[in-house]
Formats: sequence, structure tokens, C-alpha cells
Amino acid sequence: MTILEKKTIFPVSRIHNPMLLEAWLEGGEIKDAFISDTLYRGFEQILIGRSAMDMPYYTQRICGICSSAHAVTASLAIEKALGMNVPPNGLLIRNLILASDLIQNHLRHLYLYALPDYFRGPDIAPFIPHSESDLRLSSKENITLTDHYFKAIDISRVAHAAFAVFGGKAPHGHGLVPGGATMEVDADKVNRYRGYLMEVIKFIDDVLLPDIVLIMERYPEYIDLGKGVGNYMSVGGFPNAEGSTLFSHGVILEGKREGFDEKQVTEDVTNAWYKPHGPLHPMEEDTIPDRSQPKGYTWVKSPRYRGQPVEVGPLARAIINKEKVIGHGAIARLWARALELKKIAITALDWLNRLEPGAETLDTKIGQDSGVGIGLHEVMRGSLGHWVAVENQRVKHYQIVTPSALNFGARDEKGTRSVGESSLLGLKIQSEDLKEAGRVIRSYDPCFSCSVHLIDGENLRALKIPV
Repeated sequence: MTILEKKTIFPVSRIHNPMLLEAWLEGGEIKDAFISDTLYRGFEQILIGRSAMDMPYYTQRICGICSSAHAVTASLAIEKALGMNVPPNGLLIRNLILASDLIQNHLRHLYLYALPDYFRGPDIAPFIPHSESDLRLSSKENITLTDHYFKAIDISRVAHAAFAVFGGKAPHGHGLVPGGATMEVDADKVNRYRGYLMEVIKFIDDVLLPDIVLIMERYPEYIDLGKGVGNYMSVGGFPNAEGSTLFSHGVILEGKREGFDEKQVTEDVTNAWYKPHGPLHPMEEDTIPDRSQPKGYTWVKSPRYRGQPVEVGPLARAIINKEKVIGHGAIARLWARALELKKIAITALDWLNRLEPGAETLDTKIGQDSGVGIGLHEVMRGSLGHWVAVENQRVKHYQIVTPSALNFGARDEKGTRSVGESSLLGLKIQSEDLKEAGRVIRSYDPCFSCSVHLIDGENLRALKIPV
């Protein structure tokens, strides 16, 4: 009988501490892997009974780095439930707010969370303790990447300033509401946003894209190392008034392309810490925590499309959009994210030019007091869905399926692994700290604040911070 060696990374990500990897190795090769979210959240329960119009504000608090993603998607769901319309100017402002938020997220992911796996930083926090394994850049290149790391923080702050132009503040902006956007359009706002955007585009062209090319040249095997299951999904995103979207919707299952149908989305909790239920559509399921479940190993449910795991994110979007990709592994995901950054920034310039100063940005008229709404949008890490039932303008039912849940959910009732777990199988490990596995996992840009949604209040402690 073969005895596998167990190794653990905790935390995996450089910011989302609840993420845990348990890898089982034989001869230095990963034979099995379990990815867990160890923090119970669950906004679905908090939202019940609250005003439907407040959903963009509450759901933004799920995450601080992609707050506008939930605000936009919640607004879409509520608008459908209550029969609301959005003026063209409001639609464009939404796109601009989410675009600037996506830009800061992509910048931070690439430089703060992913690229440090490939270069050696200085002997200061957050670069210490160093992982010394498999470093291939020269001393000069390491210094350059370190300098760009800190510049990226400044540029991501510029992107957040653009967010605040129409969002009021960042993160957790006030400008995104059912019916459109609260900010009016004038020349000052347009010019300020454009100025911020031009600064970002210059950084992308002069710094970011060359840096990613350098990493691709030094670590070419990672272009395909860490490939997912080969299934991809996009729900579409960034619509215009004519009805088309910047990101197409679609699904690729076992090599076959088809349109996206939200009715095919299910969640299962067989191997998660919830009251048991089989695959259910989000409008039919509930969220009842149960830490005693014998098969449970994570707080993340098992989202599936037609019963299969699907990869979501910039690489999936590029494939669904029929754009050229360099591969399907870890660095292919980073490259797709970098190109998407440029695409979003350039398109935002066009959205700016289409704004009409003085034209209506918000329509608060409600067509009905009760109804069912589904909000779907491509956001920072992939496909995001909000399913809501409203009764007398109060939330009766709310379920959220996030990109990180789609990529890193628990095994389903058939025992099928998530995309993230599957992408680790067969990976050769040379380092003591499983750096190879960390590179693959971080290429998805996991957010385990979003993947589960209510803080467990039993063992909270006060944190006193002198100011």
C-alpha cells in the first residue's frame, strides 16, 4: 500500500488568510489536494428581511477589494425583481466605476500577490521570510521588479481615485444603486477620470506588460503548468445601451461551445460544512451552517454548471471571447489578466466619450413591489451571480455564487474536484514550502472573503488599536 506524504500551506494567499491547501504527495508529485476556506461568513442570512434597495450597500461589504462587483450585480438583480430601468448615462457610469475597480484589483493581484512568487524582494516586510527556491531573475531584474511592485501600489491608488470620481469613495462606493448611478455627469468629472486613466495606461504599457513578458521568458513551463479541467464559463459583462457586452457570455464544456443558461447553475454542499442538500439551483437552496458534517472540509459550497466544474476569470473570458491565449496554466492566467487590464482601460476611454453631461443617470421608478431577480456580471475574478426574491420591497431569499467559489468550491456529491484542486494534480514539487502549488493557486486570484458570506460570532475578540 502506497503511503502519501501530507503537506499543508496555510495561509495560501498573501492577503486572504482563511485559505488552506492540504496536498498529498508521492515521490514529490501531488496526487491529491483539498482546498479549504476556514472562515465562516454568509451574507445571504444577513440580507433576509432588509430593504431590497439597500442590497448594493450591504453586499459591497462582502469584500473590500472588489466591492463594486457586488454592488453592480446586486443592482441588476433588484432591478429585475422590481421592474426598474437604467438610463444610458447610468449604465456608462456603472461601467466606469466597475472598470476602475477591476483595474486596481488586477494591478494588486499581479504585483502584490502573484509576481512575488517569481522574484526575490529586499530584506524587508512583506518580502520576508524569503522563499529561496526556484528564483531565476538576475539581481538587477529583482531590483527592477521590486521597484515596480511599489509603483504598482501607487498606480492602484490612482485607479481607486478614478473609482471615487463617480462612486463617491473607494472602496464601498455610494454611487451604485438600483436604477443607475447617483452621480451627475459634468466636464470636471470626465476630465479627472480621464487623467487618472491615462496614468494607468502608461504604467500598463511601460511597466506591467514588459514585466509579465520577462516572467514568461524565465518561467516558460508555467504557461501550461497548472491547467484547469478545460471547462470555461462567462456570464457576460459591461453592457452598453444597445444591448451588446464587452465580455461575451458562453460556456465551453468538454470542448463544446454553448450559450450560458443560468438555469444550469447549481450548488451542492455534500463536502462542505452546511446542512446537507444535493445540487440545487440558487433560487431553491438555503445556507444553513453545520460544522459537524462528517464529509465537510470547507465553508465553500460546490457550484457547478450542468453538473460540471468550470473555470472562470480573465483566461476563461478570453477563451469565450475567442481571443488569442498563450496557454492554459498559471502564467497564461497572469498574461490574460494583464491583457484584460489594457482592454478595460482603453474601452473606458470610449465610455467616457459617450457620456452626456447633464443627462439623467438614475431612474428610481419601481414597476412592482415583489418579484424575482437575477444579477449576472463578469467581475475581477470571473463570473458573479446574485439570485434574489423580493416581497413588498423586502428581501425574502438571497443567494450569491462567486468566482472563487466556482474555482475553489468543495468536491460535489460525485466526488468531483473543483477546478483549483484539479489544476494541482501531477504537479512536481521541488520546494519545501510548496511554492509550485502556490504559484498555480494564486494565478486564479482567489478571494476567500467572497467565497463564503457571515462571520461566526462565537469566539470574537476585541482588537484595540491606538490612534
